Amino acid sequence: MTVTVNREVFLHPDLMQDISETLCDYLNSLIDAELEKENADFDFIDECACAINAIREGFVDAVLPVISRKEFMAKIGIKTNRVSKAFAAVVAAAIMLVAGNSAIAAATDYNIIEEVAQKIADFISNSEDETTLPSQTEPTTESAQTTVLQKKEEDITIEFEEGFKTEYKVGEAFDSKGLKIYLLYDDGSKKELEAKSYKITASPSFGKAAGYETVTVSYGEFEQSFKVRILNTESTPLLTSIYAIFPQDYDFTADDLNNIDLSFMQVYAVYSDGKEKEIRPDDYAVDITDISTLFEKKALVTVSFEGCSCSFTVFKE
Repeated sequence: MTVTVNREVFLHPDLMQDISETLCDYLNSLIDAELEKENADFDFIDECACAINAIREGFVDAVLPVISRKEFMAKIGIKTNRVSKAFAAVVAAAIMLVAGNSAIAAATDYNIIEEVAQKIADFISNSEDETTLPSQTEPTTESAQTTVLQKKEEDITIEFEEGFKTEYKVGEAFDSKGLKIYLLYDDGSKKELEAKSYKITASPSFGKAAGYETVTVSYGEFEQSFKVRILNTESTPLLTSIYAIFPQDYDFTADDLNNIDLSFMQVYAVYSDGKEKEIRPDDYAVDITDISTLFEKKALVTVSFEGCSCSFTVFKE
């Protein structure tokens, strides 16, 4: 069956818009499917996004180098052989016809089937390199080849929606609800990232004590941080002081004041509810300061923990 459509109908803006939107919808579906994978191919996603931008900006022909590549067709499940070339050529021919190239612009009536068949034949015979545009057999007044520019990822940015939790009570865990992470491109555009594609890191001690906690968001090589506040509740016991104890026979003297043996020392924290808790050596800090005089060699040992401290003196033997 021969179908003939005149130039005015075939190049009607409504028809071109419908096919352009269909192509965009298809490419968007490929992006969504790729993002659902555990190890998404973001280069493939970027190619699809660039193709969508080209279509919406009117450069429909520029999509051909993308859809005709071996890697692209393999990604959407089409084996790379002469059949796949025919598939790419059909799409390419449709794109070029809709784009209103000079061959259509010069015609009064065009047989669609014949034109598509010719484009397929030209494409298969002349493009072993599948990144090449099919050659035009008709004279043209302007080039139909447009390069699709790849956008470059520049950074990520964090946005906080209404309801995002900036203050926590002691004992509460971090809540990411209302947190939006966007990937920024060098052309000024941005894309919201899915939660599974980036990592949120908070301190293991988050929410255990009052103060400010830093939360870090990382995506690939990019990283941004922000702070939230931890508040005490009325029932939260507060640290009031610390003290150190030694065995009864411990002698507060040392041969070397810079290397005082504190292995027998035990440090305790005292809280506002009257309870005490022994502090692990890894959790407190020790500072030794030389306070010697002309007549006596001695050092001041200071133990610190979460803003509280206690001190004692050790003499040189």
